[in-house]
Amino acid sequence: MNVKREKLGERIKRVRQERQLGLRELAGKLGISATYLSRIETCQESSPPAEKVIRGLADLLQDDFDELMQLAGRVPEDVENMIKRDPDMPAFLRTASEKNVSGAELMKMLKKRKGDP
Repeated sequence: MNVKREKLGERIKRVRQERQLGLRELAGKLGISATYLSRIETCQESSPPAEKVIRGLADLLQDDFDELMQLAGRVPEDVENMIKRDPDMPAFLRTASEKNVSGAELMKMLKKRKGDP
């Protein structure tokens, strides 16, 4: 079964409408132009929004920041910095990928190791 993956703009528009927020209203709260937000929502913007804009969207729309960043094809700055600081992190991530271990499985293992519920 081939499931179509939602694009960033489609997600933002859908959630904005579910929250009954107008395009101009949301853009104003974000401090961006309605034209720019419209281009994001219609997937006409050539580059993904900055992390600050995505974080603002996540906060105002009460949506998941990390999922929005993933849909934008961006890596959050704190994650990028962690990867750059730890020389073993790239090899760890490659190994997890090669072994088809998902992020959810890694989180479960870490919680189990630390004794978290």
